Amino acid sequence: MKAMQFDIRNLPFAGTVTRWHSVNCHRYPSVAEHSCLVALYAREIAARVYPELSSEDQVLLYELALMHDLSEVVTGDMPSPIKRTLKQVFPPGESPIDTLEASICPDAHAREHEATESRPHIYFCVKLADILDAMVVIKQEGKGPVAEQIESERTRAFEALLEKALGACPAGDWSRAHEVREAVMSLTHVQLDEI
Repeated sequence: MKAMQFDIRNLPFAGTVTRWHSVNCHRYPSVAEHSCLVALYAREIAARVYPELSSEDQVLLYELALMHDLSEVVTGDMPSPIKRTLKQVFPPGESPIDTLEASICPDAHAREHEATESRPHIYFCVKLADILDAMVVIKQEGKGPVAEQIESERTRAFEALLEKALGACPAGDWSRAHEVREAVMSLTHVQLDEI
């Protein structure tokens, strides 16, 4: 294992840099909270879709999930509609946001490149988990009609990505990703006496 190229002096700020600042919310999760939840959701999706995942794939899954937004510790959370628009205007990987994020956290960029090029099933599990976390945050913390619009849009994005995953990686049982989404979106807190 190699040391990260990301300037680790920035790591402690992952717990204080918030996300969703451009949306009216009750509470704003941190980059660290988001990264941890994406890793846990990705693990659950992968465990159902690919129950025999290799140890190398598991390491890539966790590292990509934990690092995918580390650049936001430096840049802050840029609104997703802006990121999506820039990705439509520029060729793949050449958006100014992509270039900036890759220069700040080359570790995440390298892992995403590895996943998209040689292990797309890992990329899809992490990306589905990333969308799922957005769905949970907006359902749990969002305020007003914009929250409903965002939840609806993220649900459509989840379904569209799931369809792409099925086409690109047909060996996985991608329908099982719905199990994770349905369980997490129920937002039922399990009490100790239920265990």
